[in-house]
Amino acid sequence: MHSETFIEQDVAANGKLRLFSLYVDFAASAHARWAAGTITKLAGPRWKTSNEMWNLDSLSNSQQVRKIAIQEAVDADVLIVALSSLNQREPKLIEWLEAVVKGKTERPVSGLFIGLLGDDEHEAGELGWTVKQFMRCAQGMGRDFIWHWLGRGAVNDTACLNDSVEKYLSRKQSRFNMAWLQETAAGVG
Repeated sequence: MHSETFIEQDVAANGKLRLFSLYVDFAASAHARWAAGTITKLAGPRWKTSNEMWNLDSLSNSQQVRKIAIQEAVDADVLIVALSSLNQREPKLIEWLEAVVKGKTERPVSGLFIGLLGDDEHEAGELGWTVKQFMRCAQGMGRDFIWHWLGRGAVNDTACLNDSVEKYLSRKQSRFNMAWLQETAAGVG
């Protein structure tokens, strides 16, 4: 029994969780930081969490920078995209997400795509269109998709992320444990 506890702690301590955050506007950057921080807290000490955070406009300055960001997003376990204004469509954002879809990689556990949308100061005229585009891209990336409206007080309520992130972390932990045990058994045999 004691050895099982030791193995479980050892396995969990070595897991890596990669987050990639993309924000469209300044207000959305705070939302992306909030989500990454919440996920990091949920992951706790079981996971070594890293987070890349990019502004969509910065990705159009250089083709090399754009390629790097796309690859980082492809490799991330959790993709967070935040935009506060939904009064117009964001074709540049959808174009970038489609490039991530094309770079899709095979992963043992489906990833997670989180859309953080809107706020109280902007109209939500293109909410439906944006959510449909995000869902389509999430499916193409092989990721589960959740979205959350970031109206008044939303950043004080982590319940919107808790269930989906906990389910994802459980799936990832199970897969990580299985791979670790297979490596251990191969090393012994």
